[in-house]
Amino acid sequence: MFGLESANVVGYNSTAIAGGKLSCISLQFAEVGGDADYANLGKLTSSGLTAGEYDTMNTDAPCIMIYDGAGGYEYYYYISDAFDADENEVTAWADPNGNAIDVKELVGTGFWLKVPEATCTTGTLTQSGEVSDAATSTINIAAGLTLAGNPYPIALNISKVTTSGLEAGEYDTMNTDAPCIMIYDGEGGYEYYYYISDAFDADENEVTAWADPNGNAVTGEIAEAGEAFWARSATAGTLTFSL
Repeated sequence: MFGLESANVVGYNSTAIAGGKLSCISLQFAEVGGDADYANLGKLTSSGLTAGEYDTMNTDAPCIMIYDGAGGYEYYYYISDAFDADENEVTAWADPNGNAIDVKELVGTGFWLKVPEATCTTGTLTQSGEVSDAATSTINIAAGLTLAGNPYPIALNISKVTTSGLEAGEYDTMNTDAPCIMIYDGEGGYEYYYYISDAFDADENEVTAWADPNGNAVTGEIAEAGEAFWARSATAGTLTFSL
């Protein structure tokens, strides 16, 4: 769900969540009154999500996981006994020390949300903020894995994803050598799209394009508003998304 609260200035998006599930979510909106490129994790709100407690947060609290680019994660927990800057006890997203967070991440950063089964049946995670009026958005991709996301409040069309610094692979070796976008399916698996130099378009012409596992050039929507994905590449570069 996406709504505008005033002429393309402030918007919101709600992502459906469920207990016992992982969700792969993208930060979409800059903090109102803050840096135009950054969202505030501490401002995420929820419905139907029960906060955990500090003493058992590692197992019982909803958890945001931000990939650190080196195989690990930064963890933030939704707990009822966090401490704010004035040492008041509050329900908030907190760091591993139990302190309420004021953490900024670039719009377009992806994160995992892990929801223990006991804390939620069904619910939503809502983010809101300033809607970018830029026609394009560029995300840096590291060599290896990057957890990136759709920066727009509409579905992302793969035909409008361009690259810089990423070398197209070839069909025969695309599983190991080609840049790849991996979309989580919500059940532990992924849909794969490979950037290759010998894809076949609808007219059976050989083209450089994003392709499905059969080597066919793909078009159309691949990531919903608020959805994140893994980007895998042997070299560093950028992905640029266009409306």
